Amino acid sequence: MTLGVSLMLAAFGLLAILGVPLSFTTGIAALIYFFVSDQSMNTIVHQFFTSIDSFVLLAVPLFVMAGHVMAECRITDNIINLANVLVGRMRGGLAQVNVVSSMMFGGCSGSALADVAGLGSVLIPAMKKNGYEEPFAAAVTVASSVQGPILPPSIPMVIFASVAQVSTGALLVGGAVPGILLGLAQMLVVWLIARRRNYRSSHGAYRMAEILHICKSAIPALLMPVILMGGILSGIFTPTEAASVAVGYALLLGFIVYRNLSLGALLRIGAHVARDSAAIFFLIGTAGIFGWILSVAQLPQHAADWIRTASVNPLVVLLLINLLLLVWGMFMDAAPAILILGPILTPIAVSVGIDPIHFGVVMVFNLMIGLMTPPYGLCLFAGSAITSRETGIGAISREIAPFLGISIAVLALISLFPELVLFFPRLAGLI
Repeated sequence: MTLGVSLMLAAFGLLAILGVPLSFTTGIAALIYFFVSDQSMNTIVHQFFTSIDSFVLLAVPLFVMAGHVMAECRITDNIINLANVLVGRMRGGLAQVNVVSSMMFGGCSGSALADVAGLGSVLIPAMKKNGYEEPFAAAVTVASSVQGPILPPSIPMVIFASVAQVSTGALLVGGAVPGILLGLAQMLVVWLIARRRNYRSSHGAYRMAEILHICKSAIPALLMPVILMGGILSGIFTPTEAASVAVGYALLLGFIVYRNLSLGALLRIGAHVARDSAAIFFLIGTAGIFGWILSVAQLPQHAADWIRTASVNPLVVLLLINLLLLVWGMFMDAAPAILILGPILTPIAVSVGIDPIHFGVVMVFNLMIGLMTPPYGLCLFAGSAITSRETGIGAISREIAPFLGISIAVLALISLFPELVLFFPRLAGLI
């Protein structure tokens, strides 16, 4: 390893520990490499723009906008009401509603943070009012929110597709079964805890007229993932074009169906989308430079040689990578982790016979678990911000432990049985 690469990695670790935003951490660390090496500084600009010059990445700002518009339309109320009809009468009814609402909302927004903010602000106070301990209410909200980026649509899947040069549509469809399995597993955990703590159902019987009204109100929002996946699977549009369809459909809901979206709100959403997208693309650009340096230094090849020395068995290799990602996800958000580790780990996985679509879904699933674990878990901190001051992150983390365990169990399941990921992409002819 050269002096430049050593200094770059040391600077990256130090800046990350100090809490410097990761886009600046990767960029500054890469600059240090160029200052002490004989590489031309023009390479920085070239690699930055090469990294973001991808048709697939056009889907990122479009999915971000669709999520913002859906949140502005307050579709959470309709989704929560429908979830209450479906599972509210189960033991631990409101907690079950929380999990099922996340499954539905995740299929619309594809964002874990949007899930915590949108659903948590409604359900955490409601659960507390109905006798649930606040740390448990926050834990259910945080744990169930990670379904969002696993279920289609998913921005992390789009980013991985760009990094690994694999089918975006296959990745999006491949996340459906793991996301649903995670939701069902979380419902089982809720039922077991509710039985032990004597949490009751949340609602009595509905009249047929109420059920029909609730379903009618929720169906337009829930049609979004159906339209997107149906269009991709049928070949009507590409995953990137699907993001445009998502924006158009979200605007249709806001202006015509629900009629709660104004031009002023749309301008405000546009400003948020521009800011969020700029941050994402700046991160992608700086991570691209960082990854290029690692590639020039042949670190991916060295990592691959080390893992092959340990084993050439695909299951053992996947186990080692899972352990690495579980730890890495505790300290870094999913997007930069995918951008930095994706180009290194994907060739290793493929070299031992692991399908890249299977590996991509496993990697995203793995990093989503990190969103609910300290010290970095973004969703954990977002959930804590919604609760009262008396409820600290430690109390929420203790309540999250069973959900963390079941999430790792589902991760092991999809790692051991690739067809849980690959069945629908193969059925649709995407791989």
